[in-house]
Amino acid sequence: LSRRVGGPGRRPGEEAIFAPTPPLESVRTIMSLASTDIDGRAPHVGDPASERRTQISAIDISRAYFNASMDENSEPTYVMLPPEHPDHARGVCGLLMKHMYGTRAAADGWQQEYSGFMKSIGFKQGVASPCIFVHPTLGIACSVHGDDFTSTGEKRELDWLEQQLESKYELRKGGRLGPGPNDAKELTVLNRILRFTEAGYEYEADPRQAEKLLESLHLDEGCNTTATPGLKALIEQLEKDQAVPQGEHTEFRGQAARANYLSADRVDLQFAAKEVCRFMSAPTETSVGALKRMGRYLLGHKRLVYTYPWQAASGIDVYSDTDWSGCARTRKSTSGGCVMIGAHVIRTWSSTQPSVTLSSGEAEFYGLVKAAGAGLGHQSIMLDFGLKTPVRVWTDSSAAINISPRSGLGKLRHLETHTLWVQEKVRTGAIEVRKVRGDVNPADLFTKHLPSRDKIHQLVKLFGCDTERADPR
Repeated sequence: LSRRVGGPGRRPGEEAIFAPTPPLESVRTIMSLASTDIDGRAPHVGDPASERRTQISAIDISRAYFNASMDENSEPTYVMLPPEHPDHARGVCGLLMKHMYGTRAAADGWQQEYSGFMKSIGFKQGVASPCIFVHPTLGIACSVHGDDFTSTGEKRELDWLEQQLESKYELRKGGRLGPGPNDAKELTVLNRILRFTEAGYEYEADPRQAEKLLESLHLDEGCNTTATPGLKALIEQLEKDQAVPQGEHTEFRGQAARANYLSADRVDLQFAAKEVCRFMSAPTETSVGALKRMGRYLLGHKRLVYTYPWQAASGIDVYSDTDWSGCARTRKSTSGGCVMIGAHVIRTWSSTQPSVTLSSGEAEFYGLVKAAGAGLGHQSIMLDFGLKTPVRVWTDSSAAINISPRSGLGKLRHLETHTLWVQEKVRTGAIEVRKVRGDVNPADLFTKHLPSRDKIHQLVKLFGCDTERADPR
C-alpha cells in the first residue's frame, strides 16, 4: 500500500509517470542489423573463431526499478512497513528512497536511470524512440524494453557492454546468438523465440499464445482444420446476423484480443484478426464463427517462422495495397502494408480506412499515404540506430502513383487535404514511389480473405516465412 502526498510547489498531476517502450519492430531491426551488410555499419564477420564475429545479446536486469533513486523534486511516496520490521507495531511508515514496483513513477524513474547510465558509457540515445541506443565508435545497437536489453555487435564489444552493465546492476544473461561453437543457438526475447542458423537468424511468435487461444476456443487435435483463416461474409449472412447474448461478450473480447496480439507475429492471421476485432463492442454470431474459423486454421498452422537470411541492403522498402469498398456492411476499404529491409520483415499492418472512398484510386492513395508514413517512421528509427536509409514505397496502383507527385487536389476535389503532405515528400525526394505487380505484392495478404491455401503460402513466402515446419530446430 502506498500514499502520495504533495511536495512543496507541486500540484497533483505534475509528476512524470510516463515511460516509453520501444515498438516491436525495434527487436526485428536488431535481428536484421545482425544479418545485413548496410552502409554505415561494418561488414559482418562470420568466422566462428573470431572475436569480431557478430552476435545478438539478451540481458535481463534483476529488480530493475529498485536501482532508480527517487527524484528529490518529485512527490514523496510513503509505504507501510512489513510485519517483520521492528517499527511495524508502532504504526510508523517508511519514506521510499528508491522506486518500488507498483508505484506510479517507478517506470519513468527506471527509464531515466538506465538512459543516464547508457549515455555515461558512450551511447547515443534515440530521438524517435528513447529506448534505442547506439554506440558510435563500438558499433553496438541496443533496444531496451523495460528491463530487457537486446543488443547486436561484435563479440568483443558485447563483452564490454556486459561488463559495464554487470558493474552497475545485478543481471541475468539470457545468452548470445552467434556462429561460435559455444554461442547459443536459441534464446527468448519478450517471449519471442530467436534462433541462429547457418542461413541466418529466425524469429517466431510466443507459442503459448496460440495454445491459449485454441484452449479458450475449445479446439483440440480432433477438430477439422481449414485451409484459410477466414471467408468473406455474404450479404445474406449479414442480413440474418444476430447479436450474441450479453454474457458471452467478455469471453469473445478476450479471445479476439489474444488473436490480435498473436497476429502481430503472424502475417497470415493479421487481416482475419483485424476483422474479428471490429466486432468487439457488439459481438455477433457471424463474428463468433469467424473467430472459430481462424482458430481452426491456427490448429493446422500452429507455427510461423520468420527467416532473416544473410543479405546486403540499401534502404527501406514499404509495400502498400488496398481493397476498395471491401466491407459489405460499411463499404469501407482496407489498407495493408509492410516495412522491409531487403528480405527481412520489420513491420506489418492491416487497417480499415476511417471514411468511405469514392473510387479505387482514392482508396489506394490513402493506403500509399499510410505506407509512406510508416516508411518515414522507420527511417527515423534507423536514424536512431545511426543509419541514414532511403525510403521506397511500392504499390500496384497506377492511380496512386500518378497522384503522389502532383501538387494539390487538381480535379480530385474529394481527397482529404491532410493527406497531401505525401506529395511534397515525393517531389523533394524524401520518399520514392515505385510500381510493383499485383500478383507479387506481399501487402495483398493484409487486405482481404484470400481464396486458397496456395495463394496464402505464395504471399507468406514473399516474407521469407515458413508455416509448414513441424518441429523446432
